This record gives sequence, C-alpha cells and structure tokens, in this order.
Amino acid sequence: MAVVISLGIAVVVVAFVAAPFFLLTGRASEFAPKNPDAPEALQDLLAEKETLYAAIQELDFDFKSGKLSAEDHQDLRGRHEAQAAAVLKRIDEMQGKSGEAERPRSARRERRKG
Repeated sequence: MAVVISLGIAVVVVAFVAAPFFLLTGRASEFAPKNPDAPEALQDLLAEKETLYAAIQELDFDFKSGKLSAEDHQDLRGRHEAQAAAVLKRIDEMQGKSGEAERPRSARRERRKG
C-alpha cells in the first residue's frame, strides 16, 4: 500500500514540475508584437529588440546596485548596444521594403502643410 501511495505522489510531483514546459507553448504569442500583418521575421526582430533593451536596463540596474564593476558594465553595455543597433538596422531595412516606415512621415508632412 505504501508503494502505491509513493508512486501516486511521485506522479503528481512529476506532472507539477513538467506542466510549465507543456503549457508554455501558448504563451509565446503574448510577447509577440501586436501587428499580425507583419512578417514573422520582423516580429522576431522586434522581440529581439525588446529583449536587448531589457538586458541593457538590467545591466544598468546591476551597475547601480554594485553587482558590476564599471569596466564590466561598459563592456557588456557596449556589446548589447552593438547588437541592438544591428537589430534596429535590420528592422529599418525590413520596414523600408514594405513601405511601413514611409507612411507616417508623409502623413506628418501633409499635416504640416495644411
């Protein structure tokens, strides 16, 4: 009888620990950009941009709290900024191809004129 109870508890514990891995698949869309018309590659780049921005903010927080030295902070921040610049350049290129970046500018020009 004790073996059956032990096996039952083990199954419940394994199910509890493994559940997030199986339930996490639907949550990936929460962090995706809200524009469903954008190509998947653009959505990936936008998500990567947000991740890099968060990493830079966390580096700044760690530096202010004393967890990082000034040299480490500058080195890591420089790396993240270079990655973010490359991602932003790719985003601009993709948006330029689709014409999304030009529409707001022309709308602003028309508002200034009239």
